[in-house]
Amino acid sequence: MQHRNLLDHARIISARALCAVATLTATMPALFAADWKPVNQIELVVPNSPGGNNDAVARVMQKLMQDRQLIPTAAVVSNKPAGGGSATLSYLAQKPNDAHILAVVSITQQLNYITGTQVQRYRDFTPLVTMIGDFIGFAVRADSPITSGKDLLDRLKKDPSSIAAGITALGGNNHIAYVLAARAAGIDTRRLKTPVFQSSGDSLTALLGGHIDLHIGSVGQISKQLEAGKVRVIAVTSEQRLTGPMAGSPTWKEQGIAGTFNTWRGIWAPKGLTAEQIAFWDNALERISRDPLWKENLVANQWESDFRNHRDTLKYLDAMHGELRDVLKELGLAKKLD
Repeated sequence: MQHRNLLDHARIISARALCAVATLTATMPALFAADWKPVNQIELVVPNSPGGNNDAVARVMQKLMQDRQLIPTAAVVSNKPAGGGSATLSYLAQKPNDAHILAVVSITQQLNYITGTQVQRYRDFTPLVTMIGDFIGFAVRADSPITSGKDLLDRLKKDPSSIAAGITALGGNNHIAYVLAARAAGIDTRRLKTPVFQSSGDSLTALLGGHIDLHIGSVGQISKQLEAGKVRVIAVTSEQRLTGPMAGSPTWKEQGIAGTFNTWRGIWAPKGLTAEQIAFWDNALERISRDPLWKENLVANQWESDFRNHRDTLKYLDAMHGELRDVLKELGLAKKLD
């Protein structure tokens, strides 16, 4: 009897041991996954040629990833400028589940989908984070009779086509910013006069030459002319006043107009990343957003820190998509309304 009890006891112990081993084995992949880190080279894809703003963002990120040892592997920058960003997104679409490829993107990719110039939308990828707030300024010549944002809108109410406002693309960032402000003031946005220039630099040159009445563009480019005393910035699309050269320029919001608009820049990855991979990049990119070198780069370009993690970025892009779709539909420029 005693011998049988000892055997039974041994069987119980063996069974419990096997269960413990099975449980540990089952959880090992999860334990390793929770500690996911890159094992291959990181590729930072840029939808523009070398030397542009998005390229500069990627190269600062590359430096910080390696210098601060945020990743255990090397990082390279890859420029794919064809198709206004479509080449970059097509490349990402060919790399599903690969957490080693990141793309620097902006609101342009959202706009391109709605206007039908690209086939993929943001939810066809893994939007990881937003990193940068890039705001738009409304500039007139220093000797212009237009003295404020309110003055501009009062003139447009009388005749929406009386002001020639330089933009870089119909349905682009600058055009949308103009439409939002005019729309908030009850102005017929289809009657706005918006000559299109190949670049913001060309539009600024036209303004200074007296060929247009208003330039609408990124505050980074306008700030140099503002410091030189050649232009007056009558409104900025940021929520609060910016710092540096733009500190004296009022926002639309403080002038009583719902013209807040952020031409965000952020990071997308291919579709199919795991929760552990997303968590890794949330952490690494958030650390980049707090780094002094990153902040120096923001100041140099008149950008604002605007970090959102993956979850908050999805919510933000969903809300932004609806707003952009409605504005572009109003202008007759929306091709995709989902």
